Amino acid sequence: MTGYVGDFATAYDRFWAPYPRRMAETWLAFHTAVAPEAERSLLDVGCGTGIVAERFRAAGYSVVGLDVSAAMLDRARERLGDDAVLIEADAAGFTVPRTVAFALSTYDVPNHLGGIDRVRGYLRSVHRAVRPGGWLGFDLCTRRGLRADLAPVTRDDETISVAVHRGALDLATDQRPLHISGSAGGTPFATTITNTAYPVADVLAALAEAGWVDAYPATLEDVRTPIADPEERDRIAVIARRGGG
Repeated sequence: MTGYVGDFATAYDRFWAPYPRRMAETWLAFHTAVAPEAERSLLDVGCGTGIVAERFRAAGYSVVGLDVSAAMLDRARERLGDDAVLIEADAAGFTVPRTVAFALSTYDVPNHLGGIDRVRGYLRSVHRAVRPGGWLGFDLCTRRGLRADLAPVTRDDETISVAVHRGALDLATDQRPLHISGSAGGTPFATTITNTAYPVADVLAALAEAGWVDAYPATLEDVRTPIADPEERDRIAVIARRGGG
């Protein structure tokens, strides 16, 4: 990944917002159902421009947002205000100022980390950040999803244009670049996001190694119901609980 450059953050808010808005509703409903008496506190790892955090804050949650991109965090601060707790850090190794009852990631954050060892670091870091009995939820692009050929996509409006296409899949590493270019307000930008696919079983094993319990894969439409065939889906949700609560 070469970086989530500044003007890509503007394009993200314009064209990528529907998915995090939908998943914010999904994860909010999930946590309300599984932990109705829990403190309303959230860690959003890979918070991007703050779309998910904004929805949880509106529902009464205290929110900590973490992202590797200063440009994305600048947009999040515009959305959430100067009093928002936003941390610029690597999702594969971080600490937060306080523990939370629920942590989540949207838009395939584990796929962006570059390898299963870094996914383990992410899961350990989140485990430290969640209090006993708390929950973790994230989405994951499966090997099937990452290997699928997608047609190039272009979008534009009066001020922003963007083009997205997948590069060649490296069969040895299960890595595939996503090339994004465009312009915002007449200023061109370009960035490449490298995605890595992992067997779902490896991710579940990494969760157990990090101390998570009761982990299971689910569909994005029904995150409370485990599924037996996650590798047959292009993208899944993964849910786990921190033991001790």
